[in-house]
Amino acid sequence: MMNCELLATCSALGYLEGDTYHKEPDCLESVKDLIRYLRHEDETRDVRQQLGAAQILQSDLLPILIQHRQDQPLFDAVIRLMVNLTQPALLCFGSVPKEPSFRHHFLQVLSYLQAYKEAFASEKAFGVLSETLYKLLQLGWEERQEEDNLLIERILLLIRNILHVPADLDQEKRIDDDASVHDQLLWAIHLSGLDDLLLFLASSSAEQQWSLHVLEIVSLMFRDQNPEQLAGVGQGRLAQERNTDVAELEALRQREMAEKKTRALQRGNRHSRFGGSYIVQGLKSIGERDLIFHKGLHNLQNYSSDLGKQPRRVPKRRQAARELSIQRRSALNVRLFLRDFCSEFLENCYNRLMGSVKDHLLREKAQQHDETYYMWALAFFMAFNRAASFRPGLVSETLSVRTFHFIEQNLTNYYEMMLTDRKEAASWARRMHLALKAYQELLATVNEMDMSPDEAVRESSRIIKSEPWPSLPLPSPYYQSFHSFLLLIPRQHILCDGVPRTVPGALPKV
Repeated sequence: MMNCELLATCSALGYLEGDTYHKEPDCLESVKDLIRYLRHEDETRDVRQQLGAAQILQSDLLPILIQHRQDQPLFDAVIRLMVNLTQPALLCFGSVPKEPSFRHHFLQVLSYLQAYKEAFASEKAFGVLSETLYKLLQLGWEERQEEDNLLIERILLLIRNILHVPADLDQEKRIDDDASVHDQLLWAIHLSGLDDLLLFLASSSAEQQWSLHVLEIVSLMFRDQNPEQLAGVGQGRLAQERNTDVAELEALRQREMAEKKTRALQRGNRHSRFGGSYIVQGLKSIGERDLIFHKGLHNLQNYSSDLGKQPRRVPKRRQAARELSIQRRSALNVRLFLRDFCSEFLENCYNRLMGSVKDHLLREKAQQHDETYYMWALAFFMAFNRAASFRPGLVSETLSVRTFHFIEQNLTNYYEMMLTDRKEAASWARRMHLALKAYQELLATVNEMDMSPDEAVRESSRIIKSEPWPSLPLPSPYYQSFHSFLLLIPRQHILCDGVPRTVPGALPKV
């Protein structure tokens, strides 16, 4: 049941007649009232849930954004409200609630966010954001006001929020080579030209203040992608993928026919309780004699010594970490777009952006755990470069002994925290695994340089391997060896930390 004050405020926004949205005279004040209501919502996020149930973003805010962008105060307020409404559920609740009642509210907010993401998957919405961002970036630093910088940051945060929404696999039920909601969102970004603006922000030395925002958006764009598979798109591998799909379908068909035949054999015209007993030679029972099997022969292949036993309960802290990221093959046009984006990013942006992000991290201008995005980008784009056309110059910024040392320092820190912070051990283990993936990719790149036919590349690899490590103290007395870390980390492939960044200065103060 929607609150009467919220209902009156939403009714005062305007109405949609056909494809035209007619705003009310006090539309701006109503948007500000909604921002004020969100400021005073309770810990269950009741206002957010009521607005999501009423589909305010789909039926009012998006049409206002698209059709009334000339009204600058209203446009700014709508962007501000949208950033708040699309805020990730993890930031709203702090973490995934364990109490059933709060977990229900968390899942409810998440379902509304998934509906917002589906509504944003259109070229018109991203076209408006792209044009607005382009006009703001055209202004020089002496012409740009503080309000312009806030609007740029809010647009980037809105894009981040929409991309961060996880997919609802049970609802979508997408298969490989099918366009999911995330793929439709990426295609809308491409058609609107927003990807070119992201490349400009990543390559421009005058826009380094947005480097972490851009890196986070890029990491969310490639959330479900595999760099090796992405590098091979459009290079004669389509026939191979088709043959693989045909082989998998044939294997499934053969297995289904075998199961159908087995079920047919199990069904008799008349039930018999005298199936007989059999001696299984070579399989010992509790004693030294062969096992005696009292069921039909068709059930022998499913026999196990664990049948009928109560499974042993594994403590929660010893359970294997769950898979947080599912890699899938997107639609072909989306994969081609992402491949070209990766190539342009490596050509024009990678070294400059990674240097800027590294500077932010070393000077502590970033937020906590922002180094996970740096390590993800290092592992992903160096793997793409190695699989596409290996050119060490494109990743020279992260090919140094100091990068090895930076990754190892974080690896050691994550290991220490995993031992001391038992409640968050799974989160520290995921970060540790991400650092290990980055270290692995650095080693793979140096190994690829060793096998290069170019003498200069091989000499660079030799210099990297022979250069002494920086004389900085290792922060951990528990440090053992690189191989011991391999045994401690769950083998899950994850996307960064899984937790979105918060920017207190850029989020609307609602």
